[in-house]
Amino acid sequence: MRTGINPAKLDSKIAQKYHHRIIIPVFIPEISGYFKDLMEVYRLCIESAHLTQHGRSAITVVDNGSCDQVKTWLRGLQDQGVIETLITHKENVGKIDAIMGAARGCREELITLSDSDILFRNGWQEEVEKVFRNFPKAGSVAPFPIARHMYYHSSSTQKAVIKGELGFKFKETSEHEMIKEVYDSYGWNYDPGYDGLLPVVDSKGVEAVMGSGHQVFTIRRELFFGMPQEPSFIKIGSGSELNWIDIPINQLGTWRLSTLHTWVHHMGNQLTQENNLVFEKVEKNDQVPELIRLPDIKTGEINQLEHRVYAKLFKMKNDARPPAPELTVQFKSL
Repeated sequence: MRTGINPAKLDSKIAQKYHHRIIIPVFIPEISGYFKDLMEVYRLCIESAHLTQHGRSAITVVDNGSCDQVKTWLRGLQDQGVIETLITHKENVGKIDAIMGAARGCREELITLSDSDILFRNGWQEEVEKVFRNFPKAGSVAPFPIARHMYYHSSSTQKAVIKGELGFKFKETSEHEMIKEVYDSYGWNYDPGYDGLLPVVDSKGVEAVMGSGHQVFTIRRELFFGMPQEPSFIKIGSGSELNWIDIPINQLGTWRLSTLHTWVHHMGNQLTQENNLVFEKVEKNDQVPELIRLPDIKTGEINQLEHRVYAKLFKMKNDARPPAPELTVQFKSL
């Protein structure tokens, strides 16, 4: 039996409040071993995201089967208003399945997927959104540049250069140390003569870098529905980010880009004094920008043969550098 009218039916419309959603997965099954210091690392990640975000964005944390102590901590962060949405899984459902499920439930036009060991600096969000506003086919934008990502599933961007939709040049970075820090977090060797030359594209007088990684990057919402729909059933790695996110962004015909400057730090699983010093400089962002209204973007499966041809033409015409130095992976003890 029902009496009366549900008040929600009398005012059924929901006003759009945000245009940018930040999704951070958290998995700490125990406070020991590899995970011993991760709560402090993740705290800096979430709090730096909270402080640097503008008033048109919100944070979703996906608890992917963490221990009770972590669950209690995350509920406290939601009560304090540090995070807006908390999704809790009793067991680990896998990183990709956790973040894809969260992303497809979002209503914001821009969705940032971030590893939980990223330290955000003031200005990252504004710079990422600037790229989206000025590059009409931008599908994803990372807040840090890596020269070697220019050939990482970026043929749609290379095609745009060949067709004259984007300008292109190599530009030496002024941030060798910051980019080297990112390389060090990967265990890669950094060659200033090669890795310090960024593949820069320009549109409407705004510059961005071709290619991106996936440790933290922002994706247009509609692209998530062109990505594989079936679950991965993979805890982490094993090509899950490559096949479920990276390749589809390019195959849908959109551009993988990065900001010209480095706006984040990769902390790893142990907090350093340098991390704390960077965090101390982070200030609360009180800006409330206008809601972004991005123009519709046309997506569709690319012609693989055509794109291989464009990629070869791009390399022949635009990349006169010597071959990239071999990456020496430096395995670090944990």
